[in-house]
Amino acid sequence: MFYVHENKEHLVHSSNYLEIRVNAGEKLLLSNWQGWLDSAKGHSGCMKILDLVNEYKITKILNDNSKVTGHSGDTKWMGKVWIPGLREAGVQYFAWVYSYEFFTQLEIDNTVDNSSGIAMRTFFLPEDARQWLQDS
Repeated sequence: MFYVHENKEHLVHSSNYLEIRVNAGEKLLLSNWQGWLDSAKGHSGCMKILDLVNEYKITKILNDNSKVTGHSGDTKWMGKVWIPGLREAGVQYFAWVYSYEFFTQLEIDNTVDNSSGIAMRTFFLPEDARQWLQDS
């Protein structure tokens, strides 16, 4: 069954590199990253997501990197701090949409491969990621 999106998402954060929307009824957070992400932007955005996960009792995340042009590759920090924090906060499903930049895709794969405790999948299209979360 194809998921028809109803606009029950509310913008809860916006910056020049990250927009976050929440659908509280579905316990879903949608993060849309863009541009070049250095460590400061990456850490700040990830911690903002973690704060909102705790605030809204989020269990599903659609993390869209399709507009990311590159990043610092801080996968060790994500694997040691951010992903465990999301798991402890109750996140059960994490859909990660690839950037079109190849090396960024490799870093995403590395993070997913080294994470546990959350069902994580990667996608090339946000629609496919959303469908997987809907079916989960």
